Amino acid sequence: MSDFWRNTVTESEENAKKLPLTWNRFRKVSFHLWRQFDDPYYAGFAAQIAYFFFMSSVPMLIVITQILGIFDISMDFIRIWLENHLSSEMSEFMEGLFTASSTTLSNVFLIALALWASSSLAFSLSRLTTYTLSYGRYRFNFFTERAKAIPIAVLSMLVVAVTLIVYVYGETIASRIFHSPFAADMISSLRTPILGLMFFFVILANYYMLPRIRVPVRAVLPGAIVATVGIMLVTWIYSIYTSRATSHNLLYGAFSTIVAMMLWFYMISWVLCIGMMFNKSWDIHMRRGRLTPAKIKEYLMHQYPSKGEEMFNKLIIGDYDMEDKSLDSIAVRFSRKFDPGYEEKREREIQELQEERRIRLRIEKEIEDKLQDGTLIDADPEEDDIDAALLYYDDKGIEESEDEE
Repeated sequence: MSDFWRNTVTESEENAKKLPLTWNRFRKVSFHLWRQFDDPYYAGFAAQIAYFFFMSSVPMLIVITQILGIFDISMDFIRIWLENHLSSEMSEFMEGLFTASSTTLSNVFLIALALWASSSLAFSLSRLTTYTLSYGRYRFNFFTERAKAIPIAVLSMLVVAVTLIVYVYGETIASRIFHSPFAADMISSLRTPILGLMFFFVILANYYMLPRIRVPVRAVLPGAIVATVGIMLVTWIYSIYTSRATSHNLLYGAFSTIVAMMLWFYMISWVLCIGMMFNKSWDIHMRRGRLTPAKIKEYLMHQYPSKGEEMFNKLIIGDYDMEDKSLDSIAVRFSRKFDPGYEEKREREIQELQEERRIRLRIEKEIEDKLQDGTLIDADPEEDDIDAALLYYDDKGIEESEDEE
């Protein structure tokens, strides 16, 4: 197993006392997070999320403006925020996205198309979160994850719309509910913190609901906090950068505004990736024991009480999955039928895998017997390390099987 996926929490330590956060532990969490970037899967994932972020932003804005149009809410406050935090060219480009007038929700086709496009971001994050929780051994299913991403995208947009409504009409709502000028003034002064808190809950809900493995909220809470603070920090740094940088127009010309916005989305996407990866590092080195492989399987068993083992085999990639034809993807099934020679090649690979499995099982049994009677000594590996002993005897056992044949 690669170092960035190795879980250092042993079975005996899972129920041990949780460790407090110290400088040494913080360094361990940070370096483990860094090592996860050795996985090629993460290398281009932020760019992929940024692309879907860009592609889904306009449809999301269309749906949100339709919802806000019901309440006759002006978008002027968003324009003011954009002017304060982004460069003039960038703010003008973003403001152009809000020029479409709000209409009724009668155009069902437009709304459905917008929801499909806007769910691309949730769809991409779903794959990222499930991959991270499954230790990189997750089997992707396009239709299942796309169907799950659409309602979550709708929920996220509703939360954003409600947040904007509270942001605009919070003072009026508070005065009508509490009948107190003090409550209205307090809501007015706390609008920005409330806005940040609501976006924190959106990130937390996505980390919790998007993975196909339902883990406890506490397991993804640290990453949601890191992602929220990171997005605020990145936006602040980006606003300073865009207000002073002048090279985009020289390099990209008419596309400079789009490139600048894609850079912002790219930075936010990295923060979302780091937030999910931080959950894994925090769980391992703070000895929380909530995201260990055994716990992941336990969560799946609770998530699917009647067919937990079946769902675990379908979702998590095993070493000998090739033997089970029911787990073949659609591409493999069609290749078996229409690709000449592929069926025979596949069967040979399955036979070789079955032979390898038989040999390894025999070696494991021999090693366990030697560990029990104390004969695993001298040049042999440590007596309490079956995995190391298995590696030590692996080549020897395969050579012996070849001699027997």
